[in-house]
Amino acid sequence: MDGQFVFSMFLITLSVGPILMILSIIYGRKKQMKWLWIMNAIFLLFSIGVVLYYLFNLDNINAENVPGDPRVLVLLLMSSYISIPTALSFFSLAAAIFIQQRKKANEQTEIKKS
Repeated sequence: MDGQFVFSMFLITLSVGPILMILSIIYGRKKQMKWLWIMNAIFLLFSIGVVLYYLFNLDNINAENVPGDPRVLVLLLMSSYISIPTALSFFSLAAAIFIQQRKKANEQTEIKKS
């Protein structure tokens, strides 16, 4: 495989996490779920910090004469650090949606009972 192709695949995969975190922040703000948007804002800041750290150290990694394309190594390192906050962001968004659906269902059953 070409290094540029692998780089673009990793870049697309890496962008899924921050996009999901931004969607979770928007959902949390709209539904007044403070815990959701604060947690995802922290995850997003952490992810941005990891990306900036490795981008600023790209020259140092390149100087170590790693085999292959150093950009792919950097994206692999970034994705390994960002995968856990991405998973937590996904599950927290799923939990928030589930909580909202349960609240709606409980409100509808209370209306039917009265």
